[in-house]
Amino acid sequence: MRKLSLVLSVTFLFALSACDITDNTYNDSDLSGVAGSEVMMNGETLSSETILEIAAGNEDFSILAAAVVFAGLDGVLDGRRQFTVFAPTNDAFQDLLDALGLTAEELLVEENKELVTSILLYHVAAGARFSDDVVTSEQIKTQQGSFIKVKEDDGFFVGNEENGYAGLILELIDIEASNGVIHAIDAVMLPPSKFNPGQREYKSKPYESIVDIAAGNEDFSILVEAVQFAGLVSVLDGRRQFTVFAPTNDAFVALLDALELSAEELFADGNQGLVRDILLYHVAPGNRKEEAVTTSDRIRTLNKSFFYVQEEDGAFFVGNEENGFAEIIAFDLEARNGVIHVIDAVMQP
Repeated sequence: MRKLSLVLSVTFLFALSACDITDNTYNDSDLSGVAGSEVMMNGETLSSETILEIAAGNEDFSILAAAVVFAGLDGVLDGRRQFTVFAPTNDAFQDLLDALGLTAEELLVEENKELVTSILLYHVAAGARFSDDVVTSEQIKTQQGSFIKVKEDDGFFVGNEENGYAGLILELIDIEASNGVIHAIDAVMLPPSKFNPGQREYKSKPYESIVDIAAGNEDFSILVEAVQFAGLVSVLDGRRQFTVFAPTNDAFVALLDALELSAEELFADGNQGLVRDILLYHVAPGNRKEEAVTTSDRIRTLNKSFFYVQEEDGAFFVGNEENGFAEIIAFDLEARNGVIHVIDAVMQP
């Protein structure tokens, strides 16, 4: 109950505080000569330090640095891979803590670790995105799995419609690190509720085959049964690389309910061709990770027809106009023979 009440309180308080736009945000004219430059602090260039080293050495980010270490993300932000971090200042964290009546020590306790980790990952994006890239983007995919939107309103702001926006702080943007870039923000962002902790996590081990990974996730038991029934195990368990858009059990149950059938009735003699045809519409040749999917207009399948890719409010959907679209709810479950993306409906060719 403590954790649930904390989640609800944080969401409510941020929604209120994010409406207060402070004077430390900047407008478009402030960007000239800033983006992409090396930032000096105390007379020294910071680009030789990692993101975590910069945060730990800057008094404006000490609470953020403590939260990163608490969440076990220090190895991520102290490594070689390039990231962009939207970094809430101590004032941003303190405003939140004061409103909750908590200290940083009371927030950073084990029962809140999943919540804190999810919120922190919502502030991290892959790659080094300097301010000119950020402010010309409509939305940015985060390491938490959902998107932050970017908007201009007498300054530039990042966040989402559900939980509000944080302003980029002029004096602390484009802080260059050896493994990316930091942009300071004046509030703590919260991810949309559909991505809050509690969302199912899907297991993936790159040395396993597509069939192995599906069989090891309880959400895919009907899909595995369908693959076996259609005689496709040898195809998806071999060496050839495939991309599978995998419907969950809930997706199959919704289809069965619409057809007024049970799984046993669907997987009956005489239906192998139909089931095989539907399954092959969920399989594309080659290893197509998230970026390759979301930047495609359409994808050719082993069914020898295409499905189309659409984006709406930061979510991505696959399917066709005749029979509808499924939302991709998880990307990039890596297998030794390809990759799986999880979808919430069964597509029909």
